[in-house]
Amino acid sequence: METRIEIAREILNEFLERWDLESVKKMKLEEYVSVGNPDTFCQWIETRTKSLGGINGITSIKFGIFKRADSKKKLKTCVNDNQYSWQSYYGSDIGGKFEAYKQVRKEVVETIEYALVGNFEAIDNLHLTSLFKWKIAYLYSNERLIPIFKKEVLAKIAKAFGLNVDRKTTISAIQKLMISKKPPHLNIYEYSNFLYQTYSDQNKSSGKRKLRKRRSSESKNNIEQIVTTKGITYIKRAIHNTLQNQLKEKLINLYGKHAVILEQNFVDIKLELKNSITFYEVKSAPYASDCIREGLGQIMSYAYFDEGQKNKKIVIVGQYPANDEEKKYIDFIKKNLKVDFDYEHL
Repeated sequence: METRIEIAREILNEFLERWDLESVKKMKLEEYVSVGNPDTFCQWIETRTKSLGGINGITSIKFGIFKRADSKKKLKTCVNDNQYSWQSYYGSDIGGKFEAYKQVRKEVVETIEYALVGNFEAIDNLHLTSLFKWKIAYLYSNERLIPIFKKEVLAKIAKAFGLNVDRKTTISAIQKLMISKKPPHLNIYEYSNFLYQTYSDQNKSSGKRKLRKRRSSESKNNIEQIVTTKGITYIKRAIHNTLQNQLKEKLINLYGKHAVILEQNFVDIKLELKNSITFYEVKSAPYASDCIREGLGQIMSYAYFDEGQKNKKIVIVGQYPANDEEKKYIDFIKKNLKVDFDYEHL
């Protein structure tokens, strides 16, 4: 049986398969937003990925432009034609819906591009509605953002973590703070669930619970409405291969091609030197702690079954550096393992 986390990631993968960056760059207005079409980009963001973070609470104007269900109900706060309404920031009725949509799509694409490379600060400056753009950013961030998008909840979390929040405090700053505090024993969904349950109005009385003692449960949370989806091959393998090749080239440049062995006895990479052998296990998870949990037992078995007499070292390799909490976790492992262990990032 699939776990909720696995199902959540299947939904995320399905979204990314449907709306890769090139598809978004080319999507037409009717593909972006419409009425009665569940396959539009906006329907995917708001409804079909609702279990990955809700953005309800304001009208469809959050999309920048939308098609009215009742064409006669024009919005006084928007620019309107006979079918569509859009924020005045994106153009007057002279330019028309297509010119307005062109500007909206430009910002959607920029949000995605910034999220893909982790330039979250740049997203703060885009005009798209906060709820909408940060939900988009999360979906393309490789889980490097917390799927909580309501400003009032984010402000409470930031204050609890010691940040002096005022009108100038950016969402990217709060996201960065939350990521830095993510405990090693919680994955991104468990962590966001804990934060939301603790600091949202739904659970005002639980703010004093201690995060490090929290463990995952099957309680209602941001992913409770997940339904089973068809499994889709994720980009995870592609990320793994990219990291593996980067590590291989790095080691070859340092030690020479003769010392670097790829995929021998299922080991991602072995570095064999005169007096030592290092086993590298590459993981594509978005956090150092997740990589270590996934790979440590696996790489320990590689070292155990290797019959060589050289000094052995095991290294888990991930994409991102460890945060402050994960560094403590890594230090704990190093002190308690009798095998030389380390974590590296690319």
